[in-house]
Amino acid sequence: MMLFRDRKNLALVDRSGLREPDGFTLIEVMVAASIMIILCVGVLSVFSFAVQINAGNNLREQALTVLQKEVEYYRSLKYVPNQTQTDPALVAGTYTRPDRTSEDGTVFHISVQITNVSIDTTETGCTLKQIKVTATPAVQRSGWLANLHTDVTFQRVRSN
Repeated sequence: MMLFRDRKNLALVDRSGLREPDGFTLIEVMVAASIMIILCVGVLSVFSFAVQINAGNNLREQALTVLQKEVEYYRSLKYVPNQTQTDPALVAGTYTRPDRTSEDGTVFHISVQITNVSIDTTETGCTLKQIKVTATPAVQRSGWLANLHTDVTFQRVRSN
């Protein structure tokens, strides 16, 4: 089959006078649509995953701001070797502190665990304490954020 140019329409025609079809076939359109659907599903799943990760990072950041306030509270307490001058909040044990609200309004439950880690572990002879503060969101989240808790551990040496 030889193709010739039609002088009027500038289209390719064969000797029988029939025009060559313009555009795409149905199969080509279906293949292109399938590829586009696969790409869109992939992009949307990555976008959804990124949104979840950002939500978790935001929650952790808010917890860290609350924990920073708690750490500053425990750093400000008076701690000397004998029990009568040491602040009662620094006695070894596990405590529940009042709930704290972050800047964006998220409420966190705060728990504190104080451990004597010096050679003499009695309250009067202890010179080093390890303090672990944990923040857990008051409102439970779904998915992997359900078990999210953020904690900070620091050590406190006696004052002079």
